[in-house]
Amino acid sequence: MTQNLLHDNMPPAYQKVRPDNFNQDIFVEVGHGPTLIDNNVLLSACSLRIPTEGVAMVHNLVSGSFSMVGSGVDSVINGQREPRYTPYHIAHRTEVLGFMTILHGDDRFYNNIFLQRFPIAEDYLEGWDMNREPNNFEVGTHVWDSYPVYEDWIELFDIGKRRPDMGKLAFGHFGHLPVWIHGNAYFNGAKAFAKENDNFIAKEKLEISVSEENGKYVLHTNLPEVLKGFRVHCIDSDTLGKAFEPEQRFENPDGTSITFNEDYFGAKRGLKFVPGPFAELKDTYELL
Repeated sequence: MTQNLLHDNMPPAYQKVRPDNFNQDIFVEVGHGPTLIDNNVLLSACSLRIPTEGVAMVHNLVSGSFSMVGSGVDSVINGQREPRYTPYHIAHRTEVLGFMTILHGDDRFYNNIFLQRFPIAEDYLEGWDMNREPNNFEVGTHVWDSYPVYEDWIELFDIGKRRPDMGKLAFGHFGHLPVWIHGNAYFNGAKAFAKENDNFIAKEKLEISVSEENGKYVLHTNLPEVLKGFRVHCIDSDTLGKAFEPEQRFENPDGTSITFNEDYFGAKRGLKFVPGPFAELKDTYELL
């Protein structure tokens, strides 16, 4: 999913916003990946509902939260949670290769801009059972804080040891899959992943507004002022690797590699990459 403007996918102003409204820009459900979301402008209060695994988000502007992280994939039968098996497919084809449960994780977030655009009402979770389905209106990658990075996850398997620790192996077999989170910028209180050490957490406020002018949507921002000199690395298919369960690369339909050197408009990124969907930092963008 690439180069889209998604906005106002939320209840009207007179309706109370609740986690169970199921309003969001993107909903990815019970998949194993690889699911690629790049160079999009996501302007609703919930950007991505993610009861799934194997998602990569690269160079997006994300002004809403992640919802249903680590939940929404299993069934509760007679008071007992039962795992849900869903198919994965032969690469770039529709034939089913196998079935597997969702462990959650195996997600990648590179070079995105996150901002808390909408205020969080203190009572937004009133009457909602967080033990049943954890929801979230706080923007950022902090919702993966309890997930391992690859180095910690792979260490659980005691690879190369003659007698692996079976109790330790169980955490690897049944726990969450690792996540990769790098090069993101956070504004207006959006929260970063605890283990991300190459990000930009801004003190100044990022202003974002959208107006319809002469049949086009125009985005107004002060991004050039507040992003400062923060720059990121070029990302490609080799950086993203393979989705865990189908063992498939994040690549073009013909199997060739993707290099994320073009932006929302298809313009080439220069030698100095900035996070977000735009190669050039400006105050105004005509999006459509």
